[in-house]
Amino acid sequence: MKLVEGDALKARLAADPPLVEDFVDQETQIQMNGVDFTLREVARFGDEPGAIDFDNSERRTPETFPIEPDSDGWWQLEPGPYWVVYNEIVNIPADMFGMARTRSSLLRSASHIGTALWDSGYSGRSGSVLVVHNPAGLRLKRNARVLQLVFYALDAPAAKTYAGKYQDENK
Repeated sequence: MKLVEGDALKARLAADPPLVEDFVDQETQIQMNGVDFTLREVARFGDEPGAIDFDNSERRTPETFPIEPDSDGWWQLEPGPYWVVYNEIVNIPADMFGMARTRSSLLRSASHIGTALWDSGYSGRSGSVLVVHNPAGLRLKRNARVLQLVFYALDAPAAKTYAGKYQDENK
């Protein structure tokens, strides 16, 4: 396993299909070790709980309700959890996977993003949980860079790739 960075990352981004598509500004978003993901949507969670079981036969994710930004494109978020969706679409090939980290400016604003692994074979416009810890809240502008996704090359293509419920989500 090896981090895909620099020229190798740029080559993968130029592949067909591209590793990442629907950039807001590719030149700004491509970093030396990964790709910055930008904010497309913010939603509140509903009142019902999620349900997670072993085989997903009883899995249930809570309903979310979109929050519209103000006329200048800003969301004013109170402390608490939110579901965020990114502008970018990923197309993870069988010989890679991705992991993400919250960008440091968001952490310094007492907020973080919780993510899952981007599995080999996954394709879609992903979402994550944003948690605002700052008692004063957080202001986020549409297209803000909030997360950096890094990609790892596997020693060989995965024998089994992602085929779950979220394949091709939000495309």
